[in-house]
Amino acid sequence: MALGISQVALYVDDQQKAVDFWVGKVGCTVTRDLPYGQDRWIEIEPPGDGARMAIMKAGPGWPKLDTDRPNYVLFHADDIVKAHEELSARGVEFTQPPKQEHWGWSAVFKDDEGNLFHLGQR
Repeated sequence: MALGISQVALYVDDQQKAVDFWVGKVGCTVTRDLPYGQDRWIEIEPPGDGARMAIMKAGPGWPKLDTDRPNYVLFHADDIVKAHEELSARGVEFTQPPKQEHWGWSAVFKDDEGNLFHLGQR
């Protein structure tokens, strides 16, 4: 049996602001945008490959990301230094630029709501 991750839910305060960040700055593509109750069901796909992210409206009691450390979505790139340069040029803020660790390359960036995400190298 083969299993894969189809999507990861990302809970945000402002869905449109999140879409603007992930599409406009990171280069993701919106693959689905439908009404979902009073909000929207929005799926985005990262450039290249990977699981889609569902941009969900956070409500009372819904899980929020921890803005003190990288969270549930970890990205990777073939060339982390080049990815860092391209994303930075698009306005993505990195709290930790690419750094060679004993276990591999690592960087950390944040979205426009202050959530932190890890970027590694394949």
